[in-house]
Amino acid sequence: MTFLEIAGGAALTIFGVRFLRKGLDRLFGGRLVAWLARLTQRRWKAFGSGMVVGTLAPSSTALSLITLQMLNTGQLTGERMLAVLLGANVGITVTVQLLAFHVQDYAALFILLGVAGFQFLNREIPRGIGQCLLSLGFIFLAMQMIGRGAESLTQAPDSANWLALFENHPLLLLLFSIGFTFCVQSSTASIGFAIALSLSGLLGHALIIPWVLGANLGIAVTSLVAGWATLEGKRLATANLGIKLAVALPILLIPAIAEKLFAILPGSDARQIAVFHTGFNLLAGLLAMPFLGPIIRLVRVLVAPPETRSDLPQITSYLDPQALDTPSLALANATRETLQMADGTKQMLLHFWKAHVDRDVNLILRVQQEDDRMDQLYRDIKNYLSRIREGLTEEEVRWQFTLLTFSNELEAIGDLIDKNLCEALRRQTAEGVVLGAEDAAALADLYDKVLARFEMAVGLLTNHGGSQAKTFLAGKETLNEWCRQLQREHYTRLKVGDAAVMASSAYFLELLNNLRRINSGLTTIGYAFSPSGRRRQKP
Repeated sequence: MTFLEIAGGAALTIFGVRFLRKGLDRLFGGRLVAWLARLTQRRWKAFGSGMVVGTLAPSSTALSLITLQMLNTGQLTGERMLAVLLGANVGITVTVQLLAFHVQDYAALFILLGVAGFQFLNREIPRGIGQCLLSLGFIFLAMQMIGRGAESLTQAPDSANWLALFENHPLLLLLFSIGFTFCVQSSTASIGFAIALSLSGLLGHALIIPWVLGANLGIAVTSLVAGWATLEGKRLATANLGIKLAVALPILLIPAIAEKLFAILPGSDARQIAVFHTGFNLLAGLLAMPFLGPIIRLVRVLVAPPETRSDLPQITSYLDPQALDTPSLALANATRETLQMADGTKQMLLHFWKAHVDRDVNLILRVQQEDDRMDQLYRDIKNYLSRIREGLTEEEVRWQFTLLTFSNELEAIGDLIDKNLCEALRRQTAEGVVLGAEDAAALADLYDKVLARFEMAVGLLTNHGGSQAKTFLAGKETLNEWCRQLQREHYTRLKVGDAAVMASSAYFLELLNNLRRINSGLTTIGYAFSPSGRRRQKP
């Protein structure tokens, strides 16, 4: 039963941390990221804000997702986000401090209050508070299980023998602690286990030090794995791991100093372990803070972007699968990816128009390449959004449908540019058709208006609709009426029987109608932001 309780406690810890992350997302939604963006414009404020976030969300994976989201959206620089992460490392240790005061003895109370709030209340904020309390109850209950398992180890005859093996091999214990922490994905669980072993007399001060250092390095490795999917994630996590290594190595190389320091720490063994754990992270943060700029520059050299042979700009995907457990972050990722798709679709329109003006059919190949990428982006966005199912509020469900609508219309607009407009350009060039000056000027005006409408639609997505949605929708009929006037004026200029004029007219009308269709697609996007459109999306 010993190892079963330890394994069960570790599993419950992982579930509790994941459930806590969902509770915080229900409680704060995207407001936590927005709050960080406002309060982290200065280095030391960023450090303090990270401490607060680490206290509220004692999960390295959750913190990695939050920091990466802010990096990906360009809200903060890598230097500021490293300050947030260093502060969060200190904040995470608050849970261990609570364990040292035996708060885990009240796990049942946390679970009782959590169930009452999460199960029986309907509003999102009270339910979020209930879910957070329930999650903490699970974590504290897991610590009890791990503690009982550790106490049972004292009864096993071989326990003292295998721990004695580590007495002369502290590096081996450090590696064991790193692996254990990585497996349970929680420094709190790892150090809670160490506290239980220490209270049972199996783990002395000489072994506690490499264990605590290993737990901190192990959680840094966990953050590195969590951020590995993106370049900035690798850089941020590498910097975090490097700072912890730089502080841990001198302590390991001169263990006598650490042991003397540990001996003068106040309180019981559990309090000493908790204070040493907090002190290590606080020391690492304070030592690194003055050198954040050089550290980030060094990491950018060490972790370089992969080489690309494509003549098109490399697209970075923001669809981090690890964010799917946190709906607000996942939706923010999908929003950023949809904005990237909007940028690509706009580039297709710009390239087509340049090809039209310069009569350069070679640019059509560029449009086709971009359309292929936009098709792939749409498939990725749709697949990603369809996987966000748990823990969504009503507002988040509406935004999920808005993103699906937006990306679907962008894909349709991209196909229209590729298959209709570019095909018309090919025929015009092959047949040598030349537009009259008045027709060319009319199309140029229409193109400018459609491009302006495109930018307005992207603005709606950036601002989550806002007051511009109604104005944007009203502009549809204004543009359509203007297009009808263009057609009437064009028909009055036609000369019956002139083959060149008739061929030019066909090309003019094809471009005009397809640009109007682009406007119609953009207007469909606009409906998703209107009050009536949101009502239709209500689940």
